[in-house]
Amino acid sequence: MLEVKYEESGGGGQWENAPAGIHKATCCDLVDLGMQDDNYNPGVKKHQIEIVFELDRETAGIVEATGNPFTVRTQRLNLPAQGKPLHEKSSLYKVLSGWRGGPIKSGENIPLEKLIGKPVHLVLQKAIAEGSGNEYTKIASYSPKRKNELFPPLSGSYIRRKDREGYEPQAAPQPVQPASQATAPVAADNLDDDDVPF
Repeated sequence: MLEVKYEESGGGGQWENAPAGIHKATCCDLVDLGMQDDNYNPGVKKHQIEIVFELDRETAGIVEATGNPFTVRTQRLNLPAQGKPLHEKSSLYKVLSGWRGGPIKSGENIPLEKLIGKPVHLVLQKAIAEGSGNEYTKIASYSPKRKNELFPPLSGSYIRRKDREGYEPQAAPQPVQPASQATAPVAADNLDDDDVPF
């Protein structure tokens, strides 16, 4: 009789999810994923990005295996097609406007690379991946830092994907521009123009 026996090797270590809760975070990477299959439209490709955040170790703790701060990333976010504005119903618009604390002004360009180093509050929740059934931490919402609130600088432990060996660089994402809106933008009550992150 053929048999196989499995014993955990311990070589790869175990993935440690970031803790759920409200955390101070700082953007540490903007990953250009290039053209990817659209989950909702088979056969259609969309230019996608992910945004990565480093969590404040005071509220989130550290990854036990490495001693580094936790990082979390957004879901894959579609960029608008070349020459098209960012639509207010898109996931990227919702991320940016939540992070900013109010709507983006019509006609405003947002250079995405300038998000690196910008602070944000994240609400993190536990979730179960549909395909694998694995538990992971997802970003439930974004909000701006409060007036005069201090955030720690990036630790330097995270290496941007574009700087890692073997990474195939994509063309840099163009600044996004929101579609025109019927309502005037309203800034968050607790922010001055100097506090708006981008």
